[in-house]
Amino acid sequence: MMPETPISIVVRTLNSAATFGRVLQALNRRPDDQLIVVDSGSTDTTLELARTAGACIVPIERSRFTYGRALNLGFEAARHRWVLSLSSHTVPTSSDFLNSYRQAVHRFPDTVSAAVGPIIGEFDASIPEGITLFEGNDLRMGFGFGAGNPNALYRRIAWEFRRFDEEIGGGEDLQWYLDALKSGETVAAVHAARVYYINRQSIRAFYRKGRVDYRAASRLIQAHRPTLPGLFIRAAKLMLYLPMGKMDWYGAKGSLAHCFGSYIEARSLALSRKSRESSGSDQ
Repeated sequence: MMPETPISIVVRTLNSAATFGRVLQALNRRPDDQLIVVDSGSTDTTLELARTAGACIVPIERSRFTYGRALNLGFEAARHRWVLSLSSHTVPTSSDFLNSYRQAVHRFPDTVSAAVGPIIGEFDASIPEGITLFEGNDLRMGFGFGAGNPNALYRRIAWEFRRFDEEIGGGEDLQWYLDALKSGETVAAVHAARVYYINRQSIRAFYRKGRVDYRAASRLIQAHRPTLPGLFIRAAKLMLYLPMGKMDWYGAKGSLAHCFGSYIEARSLALSRKSRESSGSDQ
């Protein structure tokens, strides 16, 4: 029998109706699961979808929005021991998505304070099954696949002792994991809890996100530095995926724009570092 582990689900939204409905349909919630929507001013039908789904709606002013602050507000409203942070743009790949987390919770050692599920943005993502435990310095190179607060489960009591940083513009999830590991806790990866990333943002938004994500990652871990040849290879792969139906146009544009933003940010950081080193050597 499936373990009876109710989950509080926190979803951040802003005019997310185009994808939020698909997320709700794919979640396959149980009656005792709790849905919390932290909305920063939607003007489309997002809130109507949330109310129809029986969600607890927590508003946040757009001017005060940060990822960390929105999550903290949502977690404050959570009533269950385990809280899932899920993006309104990440659609579970299987009807057993929540059950994958439920089963995993009963296999976790007491040291596990959070778990992540893979975020799949490309058709050929190869991810093993099972559970991987990250401890100590295991995260110095990252997870090795897309993961973080768009699809992450937290032990609520661990969050109570370590709330998300509300001031940083991105990387609040990675910061949380690293602080947890430094405290002797464990972060798990539940490989079966997969989601598709289907964000319909503009190319400019993906470009900005690429820069923010790389800046946050490089501050915390040994982030892989994108290269110009790597961008051309990715573009060629995306052009192959489109006619094969393995990726839609929105996904291809977003993936390439995000990678280009990461490349530009990596180049900018490298030039700034070189300039500082040069100034230091001249003194």
